[in-house]
Amino acid sequence: MNKIFIGVRHCLQAHRVVVKSGIAWVYLIPFLFSMLVVGSIFSFTGYLVRSIADPLVEMFSLATPNSTPEAVSEKLLYFLKIAGEYALYGILYLFSYYLFFKLQKYVILIAMAPLMAYVSEKAEEKLLGNTYEFKWGIFLLDIWRGVRIALKNLFLELILLLLITIVISALSTVFTPLALIAVPLSASLMFVVSSYYYGYSSFDYLNERRRISISEGSRLIWDNKALVLGNGAFFSFLILIPFLGVILAPILCPVGAVISAQKNYYEKKETD
Repeated sequence: MNKIFIGVRHCLQAHRVVVKSGIAWVYLIPFLFSMLVVGSIFSFTGYLVRSIADPLVEMFSLATPNSTPEAVSEKLLYFLKIAGEYALYGILYLFSYYLFFKLQKYVILIAMAPLMAYVSEKAEEKLLGNTYEFKWGIFLLDIWRGVRIALKNLFLELILLLLITIVISALSTVFTPLALIAVPLSASLMFVVSSYYYGYSSFDYLNERRRISISEGSRLIWDNKALVLGNGAFFSFLILIPFLGVILAPILCPVGAVISAQKNYYEKKETD
């Protein structure tokens, strides 16, 4: 449990390492990316919602009449139609934003893979003194590995989240008192699962540079799951901060992983 807080603390120390490494300019990249993502989400969400809602409004005759009727019964129907139309659009917008927000984390991990690999390497040079010859072929392979890891983790996370939902819902049906804690219990388990996979991505950049295979790296990361979980929890909390989270998370978390490697994780790898 203590190492979870150590993982979080190392992420909090990461900004100082970024500045000392002379790469503070990298914050500009996720800043521009976040502007693009936010604009795209708002534009695409509006188009998606209208594409789904407009036919449904027509199908169920929810379109708001041009004028307010005089009869009381017609007024009631008029206001019900208004409420139905707004409710439909509201639900679709909320669901769409929730879905995009959920996927946003992995969009960051995939799109920011080159940046995360770069800041992780620079932090390692600063803290551990390890230098790596830059080769475009190896760099592109590292980026591809980061993308594959993020996609694999997204798939595994969604499966686990689905299983958690099904199991807890089934248990709540059989054992009614469990229903009182079903939502917070599900949310807690989902948070732990998500945090582990986010931390996994940050720590795997260390494995990449040491040419450790994905399967070997997975075992190594699992051996250090508390540190990884702390790093991922910091990522999860940070990304909740609108706009700012997208800028800080892809930089602070990989650097935080290097700090953890310097003090705990790296030594563990050497002694395996």
